[in-house]
Amino acid sequence: MGLAAVIFTAAACQKDDEQTGKTVDAVVVGQWHLIGASAEGTSIMQEVDVYLCINADCTFELYQKSGSQSHRYDRYTGTCSTEGGVLTGAYSNGKAWGGKYTYSKTTYGIILKTTNRLEEQRYQACEIPASVKDGANPVGVKSSVTGSPIL
Repeated sequence: MGLAAVIFTAAACQKDDEQTGKTVDAVVVGQWHLIGASAEGTSIMQEVDVYLCINADCTFELYQKSGSQSHRYDRYTGTCSTEGGVLTGAYSNGKAWGGKYTYSKTTYGIILKTTNRLEEQRYQACEIPASVKDGANPVGVKSSVTGSPIL
């Protein structure tokens, strides 16, 4: 019985250490609306509308609607962290973001660039509209449109 308590306590401490080891730079914390995006120098804005919320507790919500979706956004959630000027994350299903992003503050918001510098996303500070949140597909339910989240 005592051994089980020691094992449980050790496992709980290890989990706490992992959680406290992650942080998010205040520069990226906030609610953002995608205002510009390019891949290999070509604009991809006509294809997607994105709202992103990054929280100080290392969680995020991403609302994304592609150009062919009529009205509902897909909602994604997960965890994220920053280290050495790089933002990384994973969705609630455990799948890592498609890239790692360097970030910088601008007068209007933030810029995220993939570490290989092939993609750039420009976000403006903006409260996510209630209509986007309330009308979004639940986490784990995607619209019939194929595609992946922008991050």
